[in-house]
Amino acid sequence: QPEYKNATFGVISMVKEQQALRIDTLLRKYLTATEYTQRRILCGTSAQFQGDERDVIFMSMVDTPNEKGGPLSMHSEDGNDYMYKKRFNVAASRARDQMWVVHSLNPDIDLKEGDIRKKLILHALNPDAFSLKLAEQERKADSEFEKRVMRRLMQAGYHVIAQWPVGAYRIDLVVEGGGKRLAVECDGDRWHTLENLEEDMARQAVLERLGWRFVRIRGSQFFRNEEEAMQPVFARLRELSIPAEGTQDAATNAKQVSARDQELKDRIVRRAAALRGQWAQNP
Repeated sequence: QPEYKNATFGVISMVKEQQALRIDTLLRKYLTATEYTQRRILCGTSAQFQGDERDVIFMSMVDTPNEKGGPLSMHSEDGNDYMYKKRFNVAASRARDQMWVVHSLNPDIDLKEGDIRKKLILHALNPDAFSLKLAEQERKADSEFEKRVMRRLMQAGYHVIAQWPVGAYRIDLVVEGGGKRLAVECDGDRWHTLENLEEDMARQAVLERLGWRFVRIRGSQFFRNEEEAMQPVFARLRELSIPAEGTQDAATNAKQVSARDQELKDRIVRRAAALRGQWAQNP
């Protein structure tokens, strides 16, 4: 498809490594070595994508339903399932442009309420429902400073995600919109002292090489004058053409983007079905 000219691709299996290896084998069989290399194709588990990104990520949750009937065992976001949640967070943040969730489970039958797999599938089926729960992100913020900056951004209609994982690092706040992202670092004076400024700048330099764009806010300036401190953030968002989803223009744009996305999705699904048919005839 023309939309994917020069795009790079990755496949992350949330089931097991053997599944990723099987997918990789099929791709190597049906793609030329040149195409495979140029597309920087990587198939693996979320651990193998730590610190790495691709333009398009396919997240595979193709799994076998419970043979005895009823939902599968719970994978929640709490307690002993923390590492499972971490793997999902890593996988869900590896795509620069698009993430496709490929699943075989019926979320209403095969998965329990609160299961992280169910949440992700339902979000993929209806992304707008997720944006209605932005307030939940405040609970992830590390400090009152971050929460207050987040509130200002959300009140202005922006889509904000707290504690965004990138490899071994975490970004305080990420503002998303129009297919673009801005990293917002909240430099509280207690934790971001002159002594660790060099470390913060080195971390930012690493992430900038991965394509991230940053804006930083000092806590002392913010608590002196919120309006003045937020001006550079809003200016950077305008500069990057990241829309505030709460505005009328953004709502209209979202509908247009949604229609284009649906048309693209339908084309991809039809093409995938045709390829499966060809491969079945020539195994």
